[in-house]
Amino acid sequence: MDVDRIRKIDKWLGIPMCAFFTVLYKIRMLFKPSLKKPVQPKNILFVELSEMGSAILAYSVLQKTKELFPDSNIYFLIFEENKESVYITEAIPKENVLTIDCSNFSRFIFSTLSALKKFHKIPIDTYIDMELFSRATSIISYLSGAHNRVGYYKFHMEGLYRGNFLTHRVTYNPHQHISYNFYNLVYSLIAPVEEYPKLKKYVEDIPYVPQITSSDVARRNIFLKLKNENSELTEDSKLIIFNPNAGILPIRAWPLEKYSELARRLAELENTFIVIMGVNEACKDAKVIQKEAPNRIIDLTNKTTLREIIDLFNISDVLVTNDSGPAHFASLTPITNIVFFGPETPKLYGPLGENSHALYADFSCSPCVSAFNHRKTTCKDNQCVKAIAVDTVYDLVVKNL
Repeated sequence: MDVDRIRKIDKWLGIPMCAFFTVLYKIRMLFKPSLKKPVQPKNILFVELSEMGSAILAYSVLQKTKELFPDSNIYFLIFEENKESVYITEAIPKENVLTIDCSNFSRFIFSTLSALKKFHKIPIDTYIDMELFSRATSIISYLSGAHNRVGYYKFHMEGLYRGNFLTHRVTYNPHQHISYNFYNLVYSLIAPVEEYPKLKKYVEDIPYVPQITSSDVARRNIFLKLKNENSELTEDSKLIIFNPNAGILPIRAWPLEKYSELARRLAELENTFIVIMGVNEACKDAKVIQKEAPNRIIDLTNKTTLREIIDLFNISDVLVTNDSGPAHFASLTPITNIVFFGPETPKLYGPLGENSHALYADFSCSPCVSAFNHRKTTCKDNQCVKAIAVDTVYDLVVKNL
C-alpha cells in the first residue's frame, strides 16, 4: 500500500476504532480494576512496522531490555518487507521476528489477524509500541492480549488521538534523538506506577549500534559482483556508494542533477568508482547518473541483498545517501557515512556512530515532516536539501577517501 492510502485508513478507520476500544476498556476496568496494574514482563513484543532505520536505532534499547528483564523473551513485529533490518543485527532470534504483510489492505488484515493469534499463543504480556502515534499499532496493542501496553500518548497535544487504553503512557519528546525516546518506553516499565506522565528520569545510557564485519569470502564475493559489472575495477580502487532514492518520502531526496554533477567530478579522480545502490525505482535514477561517466559508474540497483549491502559497505570508502534506511545500515560498518537532511532533522533521526556526517541546511521551515503531521508535508520544493552544495559534498567525500 502507498503511504497516502495508509494514512487515510489510519485516520478514517483508526480513529473510530480507537474510540470504540477505549470505551470497551473503560467498561472492562469497572468490573476488573486489576487490568491497570502492571505485571512482570516475561514475553515482550517491540513493534516498529514501517521504518528499517528505526529497527537499527532500537538495537541498544533491545540490549537494555535484556539487561533489565534477563528472564524475558523478546519479540519484534515489523512489516514483512522490512524484516531483514531486524535480522541483520542478530539482536533477536529470527524465530522471534513476527511480520505483517502490507502489500495490500486485505493481506494487511489477514496477516495482522495471524500475528494476533501468535501473540495470544505465546502469550505476549508486554507490548511496546515504538511507532509515533499510529492508530493501527495502538489498536493491535489492545487486541494483542498484552497486560502491559506501552506507547506514546498525546496528553494535551492536538490531533494525535490513538485511544486511551495504554497502561504505560509515555511522553514523546521531539527534542531528543529517537533512540532516547525508545529508551523511555522501556524504562517506563520499571517506573513507579503512580508516576504521571512518564518518564520522569534522566537516561544515562548512550545509544549505540553493533559493528558487523564481513568474512573474507563475503568481501571477495561482493568485489567480484562489482568486477562483473565493470572489469576495470581493481582491489586498490576507491569505492564511493550513492543512494540517490529516498524511498517512500521522495521529499527527502537531494536533487538527482546534483548527484549527477557529483558523480561526474568524482569519476575524474584516479582509480575511483561510484556504485549506485537501491531498489525498485532507484534503477531509473541510476541510469541518469551513469550517463555522466559510464566507465566509472556501476549500477548495482536491485542486484543486492541487505547482507550484500553490508558487505559492500565494508569494502567501500564513502556512502553518499539521502535520509533513509541505508544511512543506518552504514552505521553498522566503518564506511564514512554522508547523509542529507532537510524535511527531517538529524537531531531526531541521525545515524549513530562516529563515521556519520549529517549535512543539514537548518532552514526555518525545517523539519516539516514529523510525528505531529504523520510525516506528511505540504512542501513540494525541498529547498532545504537543494541548498546543500555539490562543492560541500565533494570536499567531504575527497577528504575521506
